[in-house]
Amino acid sequence: MQTAINSFLLPMGNDEAENGPPEWVHLVPAGVFSGSDGRGPYEVTSPSAVIAASMLPGRKLPIDVNHAIDHLAPEGKPTPAVAWIVALEARDDGIWGKVEWTPEGVWMWASKSYGYLSPVFTHTKDAPHQVVRVLRAAVTNNPNLTLTALHNQQQETAMLEQLRKALGLPETATEADVLAAVASAHQAQQETATHAALVGKIVEAVGLPAGTSGDALVTALQSRGKVTPTEAENAELRASVTSLQSQLTTLISNHARDRAVVVVEDAVKAGKIVPALKEHMIARHMKDPAEVEKEISLLPSINSGGLGGRKVPEAEGGGLTDEDRQVAAMMGVDETTFAASAKALHGKGN
Repeated sequence: MQTAINSFLLPMGNDEAENGPPEWVHLVPAGVFSGSDGRGPYEVTSPSAVIAASMLPGRKLPIDVNHAIDHLAPEGKPTPAVAWIVALEARDDGIWGKVEWTPEGVWMWASKSYGYLSPVFTHTKDAPHQVVRVLRAAVTNNPNLTLTALHNQQQETAMLEQLRKALGLPETATEADVLAAVASAHQAQQETATHAALVGKIVEAVGLPAGTSGDALVTALQSRGKVTPTEAENAELRASVTSLQSQLTTLISNHARDRAVVVVEDAVKAGKIVPALKEHMIARHMKDPAEVEKEISLLPSINSGGLGGRKVPEAEGGGLTDEDRQVAAMMGVDETTFAASAKALHGKGN
């Protein structure tokens, strides 16, 4: 993993000078971009994953002067911050940072001493370089720093190893695997929040205490049905409970399938799953997403070099290598189906 510096012109209009420095600043462009000196291309494929990897709990990102942290800190010299990035937000034009300015930073802005903001981010080694994490930024007057690469292999290797351990990934996991795992964890967190919000609305609607769990909600509704004085009212309450349970199950199932489709389609595009196994893998992901996503992260891609240098099976069910058999076993399909699908895919590639 490598670190890059990129410079952007900050607006210095009179209105902003009178009202103080901006609360939000543009840190990283959207999509694919390159530096004015030709470095790149860089790409942001998952802004939410970049944000999740950048804003660690209890941490904020410094804004210094002329990249003092990168150039002077290794020499033991002072590197004070003139502002702090306390939040990141994905917008149509890229990633923005919410800034808390120090008194010195406010003075610098008002005096128009600096006119550029230069964010520092890590990216993958191979082009197009995937932006992985925003580290910090600097106020500067030197646009020649645009996308000038700075290498600190020891620091970045340690950070990557920490992310592997935090995400439960093996030591062989690549930078792309780590980024995919962060994105998956972020998506799972969003889905859990959606489920909790639905349960909360139902709890509020039936007059139960806030924080009542889904199981407790169903139990409470069922118990209400038992004390209803008439059979007709009992039947109505039972129907209501059944309907609520059905709606909740449907919502959870829909979320599970939507997530499974995204993960499996991405894996098909990456050459880790053959198209013939798409529905099979979607069904498996809906039952156990964590196991399937971990399995996909360890699968080799068959996009590079057709079948990755392996020979195409000459007969149905035959000609598989030990690696082919291992992949087929991990995907939960028989060797004959795997051989036929791999041969068909190779034929299309030619």
